[in-house]
Amino acid sequence: MSEPTRPNAEQLRDESRSAAVHEEAKRKSRRAQRDEIEHYDSKPRGRFRLHHLKWILRGIVLVAILIAVLFFLPKIKALFSPDINIDIPDSLSGLLPDETMGYNKFDFSNAILGEARAKSNFVVLEQDVTVTTRVSQALANLALFEKSQIIRSYGMGVFTVDLATLSAANISLDSRLKMVTIIIPHAALAYVTVDVEKTEFEETKKALFAFGEIKLTSEQRNLLEQNIQDAMTEQLNSADMLAKADGFALSQVQKLFAPIVQSVASEFVLTVEFAQ
Repeated sequence: MSEPTRPNAEQLRDESRSAAVHEEAKRKSRRAQRDEIEHYDSKPRGRFRLHHLKWILRGIVLVAILIAVLFFLPKIKALFSPDINIDIPDSLSGLLPDETMGYNKFDFSNAILGEARAKSNFVVLEQDVTVTTRVSQALANLALFEKSQIIRSYGMGVFTVDLATLSAANISLDSRLKMVTIIIPHAALAYVTVDVEKTEFEETKKALFAFGEIKLTSEQRNLLEQNIQDAMTEQLNSADMLAKADGFALSQVQKLFAPIVQSVASEFVLTVEFAQ
């Protein structure tokens, strides 16, 4: 049997060169794959770092804006809000607290005027009034044909004081005497009402040739009612009646405001006077 053939030197060199080329190809392939992987991995990381950098810059800008606003805000307010100085006139010196008693005019006037505003026409007196009227008729104005009748009418006059006109100038305080004084207007006749149901008619008086009852037209009745109203108003506006109404005004206003003064300071008393 023949001996197997041995590779010669040239074949060994070819095989060695082929193995080296093959190994170099593998290394290049592995390096290319690694570079490709690193290339794809580097892109997201770069984008991630860039995204964070943007948010950091935004935060820095926002903080800078807030600091600027906090710094300039007082100056902006001062620019659009000028200082306001309030001077108290000498006429308000009576409203300042009393050093001894601790009360001032404003304590009383505020309470009194609060009640006075609701009393625009404060009734102080309701006065009954009676008016007697004589009505007559005559044919051709001849006394022999005259008929006459006495009519007695009853009504009421209402006197009021307008307390809604009061102001702080109408109220004074004397701390030494512990006295509050209110100046009010005089009482005035507000209106008159006639009670028609109470009207009394006396028997008709007739002359020698007069007959029948007195009959008035609508115009004559309206004129009679107006005359009765005017007579009552005149009677109620007499000096004596107005003086009586003023007396009631003082007492009624005293009763109205005295409890209010007492509620502010029990040691103070109230006096009521009329304006000059």
